[in-house]
Amino acid sequence: MTQKYTDKEIQELAASYVLGILGTEEKAEFEAMLKGDGPASAHLDYFNEIMKDLTYNTEPLEEPKGLEERLFAQIEEQSENSSKDSGFLYVRESQGEWAEVVAGVRVKQLYEDPSRKYSTVLVRMDPGATFPDHVHAEAEECYIIEGDILMGGHKFGVGDYIRADAHSVHEAISSENGCLLLVMASQENEILA
Repeated sequence: MTQKYTDKEIQELAASYVLGILGTEEKAEFEAMLKGDGPASAHLDYFNEIMKDLTYNTEPLEEPKGLEERLFAQIEEQSENSSKDSGFLYVRESQGEWAEVVAGVRVKQLYEDPSRKYSTVLVRMDPGATFPDHVHAEAEECYIIEGDILMGGHKFGVGDYIRADAHSVHEAISSENGCLLLVMASQENEILA
């Protein structure tokens, strides 16, 4: 009969059993191994001794009331609100953090492609805010969701789309009334001082 687990795997199961972190199926399999002639019992004895040494002369900590329920609720909420599965990424409106990149201009990252150093971000500009001149490392796309922007002598508003080629220069972009933009751009754009 072929043994399903290697000795190292049985050792890891024994350690996990002592810690109480085995799933139902693994726990049942390990307990079945304890009834046989294999090394499971010796490994279990070894880890029980270690656990006794670790917990010698310590007071058990009292778990804060409701901690487990709060943790599982938070995990469930995170998995419902933002997940990447089956080829999809979901980011809810309430998720992510806004970071101020220059005075009056905040960015919230929605997606990052580290291999291309490329991001999809939301940009919020306060009324009167200006983003400095910059050179595009790659093509940049911008869609105006709210408000207005002034760029290159043109005023753009809700629903307008702007695409800038790689290596083009955007002179200072400002917003008279404030705006919210969806921008897809290289993370290697260069700010011109």
